[in-house]
Formats: sequence, structure tokens, C-alpha cells
Amino acid sequence: MSSEQTCPRQKRTTIAAALPGGPALMPFIDSVLTSKQRTQLAALYEHASTLLDLTPHFRFFTLHGKQHFANLFEIVDILAEAGLVLRQDQAFLLGCCLCVHDVGMVVPLKDFTGSELFRGMPQPADPADLIRQIRISHHNLIDIYVKSHFDFLTSLGLSASDAALIRDISRNHRQVDLFTQDGFAKTLGALLRVIDELDVSPTRAPGTVLESHFNEMDATSCWHWFKHNITQEWRIGHNVDIIPGATPRITFKVAVHPQTASSIPYWLTQVRRPLARVLMDEGAARIVAETWGIHISAVESHDLSTSIHRGPVWDRIEEKALSANRKVILVIDDEVRKLHDLFLGLMNTYHVIFAQNAKDALDKMAARPVDLAIVDLQVGSGFQWNAEETKDFKMTGVRLCQEIVSRHPITKVAILTGSRHDLSDAREIPHLQFLLKKPVDPERFEQEVTRVLS
Repeated sequence: MSSEQTCPRQKRTTIAAALPGGPALMPFIDSVLTSKQRTQLAALYEHASTLLDLTPHFRFFTLHGKQHFANLFEIVDILAEAGLVLRQDQAFLLGCCLCVHDVGMVVPLKDFTGSELFRGMPQPADPADLIRQIRISHHNLIDIYVKSHFDFLTSLGLSASDAALIRDISRNHRQVDLFTQDGFAKTLGALLRVIDELDVSPTRAPGTVLESHFNEMDATSCWHWFKHNITQEWRIGHNVDIIPGATPRITFKVAVHPQTASSIPYWLTQVRRPLARVLMDEGAARIVAETWGIHISAVESHDLSTSIHRGPVWDRIEEKALSANRKVILVIDDEVRKLHDLFLGLMNTYHVIFAQNAKDALDKMAARPVDLAIVDLQVGSGFQWNAEETKDFKMTGVRLCQEIVSRHPITKVAILTGSRHDLSDAREIPHLQFLLKKPVDPERFEQEVTRVLS
């Protein structure tokens, strides 16, 4: 590999002049690009940021335009400090994809109403579920948009082949199984996916805007803006650890500062979970390690996390983010996706959230008051208790109900289970509201829930 094709981490020059009004690109990309590439990337940056910044619909989703681009470039620079080295062609394509990848979500979605987006069904109450549903089609929207607006790239002087590569790489930053891809679509797609997920910066959701407009926001937008505002920005030597060597390692330590200490575990999980999914479940970290020899991980840092009370208005913001100002139903079941249809009717009246195990449930209950907890008896523990404490994990749900009654006496408890084991222990839970067996009649179930919460 020639020195002209490699982005040296030592060089710190920038191309701020090429980006009027915009941030400087990361030094190691700047140092290797040709004059023509710098001009093309600067033009693409301005075009895409203007397009995204001025898209009116879904305006309360976190910022996807110029500020997001700046954050992504800074994250790449952090990875470069840790040992990431890119060839010239890789650096140019990555820079272009950093500017293009969100066009497929934000711009097409401006033409959708909420009802159209979710095909007439109630929007999921849990923000994580809502964003997951949008992301399912995100990559297809990129594909469709770029194909139908090919001059979006070629008019800026990009070749047809580069434009096609940028489209393929950009669509792979969400949902696509990376291991079914090859070439740059796989490798740069994985790197783009990691970089994009690492942008947890508060600058994507300005606190002054949140304070002024949270009453206008839907609960999902409020949840995302609040989450960004309480998450620490990345700083090498503080919450970013780098271990150099032949196979360098970089660890991002997630830290949060919510209103109260009791909600720290919940918010840590909400920030780290998408990172863990991208890095581990989707295999992006493995692909990056195999391609560039750099190992990336993300962990929760309880040591760096502290509560910071910003005043009563932020109490109201967090309350809206966590409950949408409605009564809250928490469903604890390790097969929650199979239960969504059962709760669709209730989502019009109540804020319905889900937990896949006992630990997840207790963390969510520590973060917000829950009016009704509906528990599956054979739900997983999440390493909260051992086999002896739960009758060989057959009665984890009973133990969880007992814990809820003890810790959160104002929360009403009910059971919805398919368990074939003896239910006598469950029937003895104090103040149990109802015990129903799966499969349950939806109408009867809705009546029971309404009775309990009325």
C-alpha cells in the first residue's frame, strides 16, 4: 500500500475551506483525498445537509443533517486515533456515505402520515419498538430514493460506478444482513453502521430546543431527545479507552446523567443496547476487525454515570419520555413480539412497554412509575436470580411479582402465562389482579385490563 493511498493518522490538516459554514472533515480523510475528491465531498456534504436540515416532517426526530455529519466525522477521527487506517478509495466512499446514508429515511418519510407509516395500526408506545419498525424499511427507502434520484450523486461529478457503490454501502447501514454482502458493501457498510450508531452526542438534540418544544413533541421524539441530552459525548482518555498494538482495541464506555440515580440502569441499557446489537448481534465489529484489524466494543459505565437534576422542567420532560403522560402498562414476557397484536387496542389509551426478562423489567420500573405489570410466569431472569431461587427457573415470574409488590407497592400485578406447571404459588401473590392463561380471548383480556386501571 503506497503512502499516497493511506490516510496517515499523524497528519492533522483539514479542509475547512472546502466546506463553507461546515465543520472540517476528519484529518486523516482530508490528508489523502485528491483536490477533485475534496470538492465533490464538500458539495455532497452541503447538498445532503441542506436537504436533511430543511425536511419539514418528523422534525422532532434527532438531527440528521449537518450536525450529525460533523459528529460522524469526529467519531471516525477517534477510530483513526485508535488505529483505523483507510485507503484513498475507502476514505472517499466512506465520507460520501456519511453524507448520504440518512437521506433514505428522512426525505421519503416526510410524505408519510403516522397512520400511513404504520398501516393504520396504533404506533408502538415503546420508542425502541417504534424506531425498530421504521428501520425495517430504512434500507429499502435508501435504495428507492437514490435509484429514482440518481442525479443526486452524478450531478456532483461522481461517476455512475461510485454512485452505485455509495447507494449499496449506504443501504447497508441498517437492517441488511452484512454477511450476505461482499466487497465495500460489506466492509464499509459495517464500518458505517458502527460509526452511525456511535453518534449519541447531545448536540443531535439541543437542550434549549427540547426545553422549549417538548410539549409539542410526540413521546417518542421526547424520549430520544432526552436520551441524547443525558448521554456523555465521547472523549479519549475519559470514556474512550484505546489499547494500541498490532491489533488495537478501542472501548466506548457509555455514561449517562439522568434526573435521578434510580433511572441510571434503564438509560444505560437504552443507550448501549443499539450499540451492542450493531457490534455483536449484527456482526459489524467482527467485519471491521477482520478488515482493518481494529477491535471495537461498547460497555455500560456505572462508575462514570451520575444523576444531574436540571430542574423541574426536565422532570416533566423525562416523565413524558417515559410515560407519554398516560397510565403505564409493563408487559414482562420473553416472547413479547407475539403479544403486540393483543395490546394494539390498549395502546390507544395506555402507554404500553415491554421487558424481555426480570432484570429489564426492574430497571424500567426503577426509571418510571408503572400502573400495571403483566407477568409471564416463565419469563427469563436476566441473571437476576439463580435456579434455586426460582424453582429451576419455572417460577421466575412468581419471584418477579413478589419483588414488584415489595419494591413498588402502588403497582398492580397480573399474570398472563402459558405455563403448565402448578399455579398455586402464583395465586397466592398478594393483591393479584387477574391470572389468565394463553391463548387468551383478546376481548376478555382488554376488559380485564380496563377494569384494573379504571
